[in-house]
Amino acid sequence: MLRLRDQKTPFKEPVHPMSVDANDLIAKMEWAAANGLREMVFTLGRTEVKLRRDGPASAPPVVAAPLATPASDPQPDTSATDVITAPLAGLCHLKPDPENPPFLRPGDSIEAGQTICIIEAMKVMTAIPAPQAGRVEEVFVSDGASVAVGTPLLRLV
Repeated sequence: MLRLRDQKTPFKEPVHPMSVDANDLIAKMEWAAANGLREMVFTLGRTEVKLRRDGPASAPPVVAAPLATPASDPQPDTSATDVITAPLAGLCHLKPDPENPPFLRPGDSIEAGQTICIIEAMKVMTAIPAPQAGRVEEVFVSDGASVAVGTPLLRLV
């Protein structure tokens, strides 16, 4: 039996039935945790939801600095203006699925708007379109690699 806070009589039906989608709620909780929030208030339909995480305040996620590489392993030159970078952080998928070939390979010609990869962030797949047409000279990431915002993905010529 449920009881209202200030009433002594039990009731069987909630006063305001909630129509909260569990997937929406879970996505918001994951986002709050990933961004180091301890408390968040939002509205879903007619229902106001307040999430609070107990325990010590958590700091925002820390992104590790890249490790120094030996001189024998030179870094790719990404200073050119036709380097396409990741617009969001996540896992970079170079194939639509494991059984299919990659979206592109070095030497391929691509058109503006063509999908170059998929970035998975919080279980959401986002197709990344080419901002311009060109020929793929080099792909800087491997399939399934973790990328941050601004990570070089590929170079066009």
